[in-house]
Amino acid sequence: MSDLTPPPDEPMPERTRARIRADLLAATRDGEPSRAQRWLLPGVAAAAVVLVVGLAAWAVQVGGDDDSAGTPVASTSTSTSGAPTGATPSETPSRAPSAKTTGNQDGGDEAGTNPCVDELADVLPGADPEAAFPEADGGTTTFWVKGDRFVLCDVRAGTTTVHKPLPMTPVEQVETYRVSSIFAPANGGGFRAIRVAGGLVPEGFMAYDVSYTFPDGHTEQATTTMDPHGRTWWRMVYAYVDDGGNEMEQTPIHVVVRYSGVQRSYDLQWGIDTCAQANHGC
Repeated sequence: MSDLTPPPDEPMPERTRARIRADLLAATRDGEPSRAQRWLLPGVAAAAVVLVVGLAAWAVQVGGDDDSAGTPVASTSTSTSGAPTGATPSETPSRAPSAKTTGNQDGGDEAGTNPCVDELADVLPGADPEAAFPEADGGTTTFWVKGDRFVLCDVRAGTTTVHKPLPMTPVEQVETYRVSSIFAPANGGGFRAIRVAGGLVPEGFMAYDVSYTFPDGHTEQATTTMDPHGRTWWRMVYAYVDDGGNEMEQTPIHVVVRYSGVQRSYDLQWGIDTCAQANHGC
């Protein structure tokens, strides 16, 4: 059997060591890459290929058709951040609607706190202002028209009140003389009941008078104004301290209408004829 024991190590002659050292130095001077460099270059090349492939895939995702512009790109990252990589939270694309279209989701604007043009959006959209009354009792009244209907918009005591639409051709019935009602804090405590009514004077009526008598005994006469089209509008506003009792047990508001030698009267039913508003409760 052959002897597999390796021969003992022998020291390398000094001449041999010097020759190997000289060969290595010469190779370095001639620009030949070292063993480490020969291993490094293939690794760098492979990394470059991976980078190019990755960039090409990203470009395909965000390119697409023009119709998809603005749509966030789905991320496959496992990052727990809510913002895409490379974007700050303020730069993160959002498809949430504007504050104007979200309405009252976070307890923002409430009904009756916006200008007339906004409050009208759900009552008579597209209506135009046609007549305005001077300020009375700390508020203003305007009439808005669209087609064959109009609405009254009254702003006072921090509340915008829009009445239910009525026909441009007045109808002699109690609905024409209904009042809106809001309750505002009174200076001496309690609340003030603020009643507002108004409408269009029938065409051709030279004499037209509307008056309201309230539970406190006061009678308030309606006033009139004319719009640029020559139409006459009437409005009544009255505020009084509410005694806090059961309104249903109070004397009803009494309306008297006089025109062309004719007189008509109506007693307004509490809760029905005293809630003419359309944009908020009574």
